[in-house]
Amino acid sequence: MKANECMQVLARHRGDAVVVCALGMAANEWWAVTRSEDSFYMHGGMGFAASFALGLALSIPKTPVWVLNSDGSLCMNTGCLITEAGQQPRNLKHFVVDNQCYQTVETMPMVNDGLSDYTAMARGAGIAQAISIDSLADLDRLMPEIVSAPGPYFVRLRLEAEPDYQRAPPANYEGPEMKYRFGRAMEKKLGIKVFGPRGF
Repeated sequence: MKANECMQVLARHRGDAVVVCALGMAANEWWAVTRSEDSFYMHGGMGFAASFALGLALSIPKTPVWVLNSDGSLCMNTGCLITEAGQQPRNLKHFVVDNQCYQTVETMPMVNDGLSDYTAMARGAGIAQAISIDSLADLDRLMPEIVSAPGPYFVRLRLEAEPDYQRAPPANYEGPEMKYRFGRAMEKKLGIKVFGPRGF
């Protein structure tokens, strides 16, 4: 699977899920496919997408939440799996795009290249539903089951490394503007109050 093709399949099955993207390829490719402003792009915070998504899932338990994590981001914060297992958020789906390299920095090899089994790590942490998917056909076939099943659900997506990868144009905003765009989108989508009259 290639990243863009994988994101297209995920986008078709997204439904009403709120999506949190790890920085780099996951965020850039999700933006390239969806231009989604009710997704949160974790620019500048490697390793924290899963923790952010867990907090979000616990705060809006009736809304499906997805995290599009990366192998590099997961390796920086593997403890997120234990925390997810401890909280057992029924509305959280944790996807990890695993291409065994740091794609956005010239395809540098991942630490412990090819030897780490993220699916086994998730199961060992206590996430009972943890699977690996290696093809677009299997991803498309399994997504309805993944979407409808209660979480937490961990899905390792085995992607091709793309040595000639050209970074997809990232969202043309970040920092405070991203915060407000995402917050306003959540207010509209969920009918909740995110910001007070002074903007925080």
